[in-house]
Amino acid sequence: MAAASTMVGPSSETPSEEQLITQEPKEANSTTAQKQSKQRKRRCRGPRRCHANCRGDSFATYFSRVLKPVHQGLSLSQEAVSVMDSMVPNILDRIGTEAGRLARYTKRMTITSRDIQMAVRLLLPGKMGKFAESQGTNAALRTSLCAIWQQRK
Repeated sequence: MAAASTMVGPSSETPSEEQLITQEPKEANSTTAQKQSKQRKRRCRGPRRCHANCRGDSFATYFSRVLKPVHQGLSLSQEAVSVMDSMVPNILDRIGTEAGRLARYTKRMTITSRDIQMAVRLLLPGKMGKFAESQGTNAALRTSLCAIWQQRK
């Protein structure tokens, strides 16, 4: 009770919620607003490209790169790209989740390449899983061999 009696109502120095709501926002200086808008426009111009995290995660640029060596004359429509762009993160998330489960079953804290391989085999049906596993293994092998070759130079 003593603590409740010593508590004082809102002080006159700090504004109440009602006063904060009714206050109008301060007007910005028009020249500073124009300078800021010019700076924003300047940032987007020039030879620098916007990084992937500026626009959000998207795999759209990679679809044409992968399709080109396989089928030279084909291209993807915008709808196909959007479907693929929503499908790829979904599959990656599923593979990561399944690989995490496999690592947990074996009481390990690290997801290994073997866990990823087994997750792909479990998630993708039949021959598609086997083919995806072999392609992933070949890609990982090529990447590691390329890194070794560059270190020797």
